[in-house]
Amino acid sequence: MASFQTISGQSEALVDDFRSLFTTHPSPMWVYDPDTLRFLIVNDAALMLYGYSAEDYEGMTVLDIRPAAERERMLSAVHERTDMEKAERWTHLKANGEAIEVLTYGREVRFEGRAAILAIVQDRTEVNAAQRQITDTRSLLDSIVDNLPVGVFVKDMEEDGRYILLNEACGEIMGFHTGDVVGKTDRDFFPSEQTVIFREQDHEAFVAGATISFEETMERADGGKRILRTVKRALPVPEGKEPRYLLGISHDVTEERAVEARLAHLAMHDSLTRLPNRAAFSKHIRKQAITASIEKPVALLYIDVDHFKTINDSKGHAAGDALLCQVAERLLALADGDDLVARLGGDEFAVVLQLVEPDRAERFADLLLRSLARAFDLDGTREHVTCSIGIALAPVDAAEADVLMRHADLALYAAKESGRSTYRFYEPAMRLEAERRHHLTGELRDALEHGQFELYYQPIVQLEDDGIGGFEALIRWRHPVRGLVPPMEFIPLAEETGLIIPIGDWVLREACRAAASWPGHLKIAVNLSVSQFRHASLLASVVAALDETGLRPERLEIEITESVFLADVVQSLPLLRALKELGVRIAIDDFGTGYSSLSYLRAFTFDKIKLDRSFVSDIETDPGNLAIIRAVAGIGSGFNAVTLAEGIETEEQLQKLRAEGFSEVQGYLLGRPMPQHEAEALIYGRQLKQASG
Repeated sequence: MASFQTISGQSEALVDDFRSLFTTHPSPMWVYDPDTLRFLIVNDAALMLYGYSAEDYEGMTVLDIRPAAERERMLSAVHERTDMEKAERWTHLKANGEAIEVLTYGREVRFEGRAAILAIVQDRTEVNAAQRQITDTRSLLDSIVDNLPVGVFVKDMEEDGRYILLNEACGEIMGFHTGDVVGKTDRDFFPSEQTVIFREQDHEAFVAGATISFEETMERADGGKRILRTVKRALPVPEGKEPRYLLGISHDVTEERAVEARLAHLAMHDSLTRLPNRAAFSKHIRKQAITASIEKPVALLYIDVDHFKTINDSKGHAAGDALLCQVAERLLALADGDDLVARLGGDEFAVVLQLVEPDRAERFADLLLRSLARAFDLDGTREHVTCSIGIALAPVDAAEADVLMRHADLALYAAKESGRSTYRFYEPAMRLEAERRHHLTGELRDALEHGQFELYYQPIVQLEDDGIGGFEALIRWRHPVRGLVPPMEFIPLAEETGLIIPIGDWVLREACRAAASWPGHLKIAVNLSVSQFRHASLLASVVAALDETGLRPERLEIEITESVFLADVVQSLPLLRALKELGVRIAIDDFGTGYSSLSYLRAFTFDKIKLDRSFVSDIETDPGNLAIIRAVAGIGSGFNAVTLAEGIETEEQLQKLRAEGFSEVQGYLLGRPMPQHEAEALIYGRQLKQASG
């Protein structure tokens, strides 16, 4: 390739130095002919950058290193000399076809005595790629920030907290367009009170140098209120410099808090009646008990709907639910705004009254009894219910919530024991009675474990021949201190505590065991309570007692009261039929004193009807009782059932019952309940007497 021509007036050495500098210069350079565009000389750096050899350049023009799209622009630049004395951006092609981005600087020179152009090239490929990467990264970050589902903002704290960045989500939360916020401060958008709150938060986070979380309610420009949870912190800066910018990330938790509020409401309210539930009541009563005083007393009323289960079972759960909702409405109608009405569960309600007047609790209870006395409309059916109410006062009866609730519960128990449909205020004697029952319950468990129960047997006499037809087994408790305890003192408690189940099982086995050793014509009668009939194990217990003792089923007589049908006729009838299929005889006890309907006599065929002793006691003087006795005798005859009268104490009573056609009798006239050995002496004494006669 041609070389630089010696410049007039300059030494050959100077030209050589220039050529050496040109050839070894680190920037790619070449000289080309502006007319032919042919390369005249190319330095080593250009050879390395483009990958062409020196021989290649001898047959090339400057157009050969340009893509087709750049060639017209190149020709124009050469012709117009527009790229002289300034840097121009171009795209060049390397020998391998790779396109590179370059910055060229052109200058007119004399080369070998003719005009030429010197081109100096700077490869900008990597620099431009880095810049594009920076730009792309910045664009990506901007896109990410703009599309984050949470609000992001940056404030310049040296410029009065002016917003320098605000993403779209933050604008939506605030209720403004992003472009309207950047460059302005909080006072341009929010009321002064809100601005003060935001500025205090900014200052706290900026000074702390750590991330701090805040939650507050923000009023938007459109008047709507949103709950924001925002974290703020000063953006980190290089060591030795003071922070300037505050980063904030806000999350709109309005809906989240609304859901939490609804869940909290559900957790503290009854889903059926919408009243506060037991949890809400407990929280409320604890606060009220603490703040109650003699000047501002509080009354706690525990309320049970009497015989709710009867309606729920007979009419269905929908009717029961409707009844509870109507009871809740009537309670609310009687309460004041400062009172609390709650449903504790089932048919249990509680009312906490502020006693602005001393007798308000009593008046409320009276009004409630009268309110519930009005008929309830249950899907077109009129039903009547009553309620039992227990009342305790704070701080008179108790200053602690737990004690106050126990006292109200004791008063409720007393109201139920008083016959229901009434109210009772707590009295200290109730606590003593509760302690007595608790102590007695423990003693009952010990009695069962240590074999303190005994069976007494009362003879049942057949009027046809005045012979003994069997015995009724009656439980007694031989207490180690108090001696023989009658059943009326402990059977109700046993039923209440559930101990009647194991005690009843013991009675059944012991009675069957004793009767198994008696003559085969004698029967043994065992009373079963409603609680036992509700228990799923009853049938298995009867079968086990018969199997263990070897007693024939027809010698066992199960006595039940009419209340069994009132409690759960759906469960009772299948169980009675299953017992009868075993061969066990079924007797209806205390006939005439309980269930008003006699429909159960058609639903089940009883083997025996036992007339209650109350109809026998005045048989000599009360013609009404005599009429009932005749009616029962007729019923027994019509249903082919044995009729038995209890409570025979006089000879006249015995003769009247004999005259009316009763089959069997029992009572003190004929024999008191007696221990087993006395009963067996009676059995075998009569047998010997009959044998000797």
